[in-house]
Amino acid sequence: MREIEVRQATADDWMELRAIRVAALTADPSAFGATLTEESGYDEARWRSWPESCGVFLATLDGEPVAIAGGKPDSDDVELISVWARPTLRGTGAGEAVVRAVIDWARGRRAGRITAWATEGNDRALRFYRRLGFIPTGRDDAHPHDPALRELEVALPLA
Repeated sequence: MREIEVRQATADDWMELRAIRVAALTADPSAFGATLTEESGYDEARWRSWPESCGVFLATLDGEPVAIAGGKPDSDDVELISVWARPTLRGTGAGEAVVRAVIDWARGRRAGRITAWATEGNDRALRFYRRLGFIPTGRDDAHPHDPALRELEVALPLA
């Protein structure tokens, strides 16, 4: 049986980060605040800087990146960002593994909670977060690229 491995990304993983983000933005564009056009224009330096400013975790299978999640420090909290798993591997635990790695990373930073945003109607994402203990905060906002869509905030208390 093949095993999914999770590790914290470093600047040297920039090509893998770029590859999985391009795959994510291509497959599920409405799930993210960024666009494929934006991120396709990033240079190597920009990709290298990402894991230096955030806790970014990759799940790999046979050496290939299959899931990603990041934690972006936000005051006393951490915002969960860039959560995505390859569609063929959803339900295998890869996505949960990278999110749990971000949760552990946030606890190590003594964050009070982790927040995340999911597009209204993305029931799979909202169920996923609920299963991990996230609860709705009651906050919502317009999707950055489609004002007709709403994003809902969920949070996981850590303190």
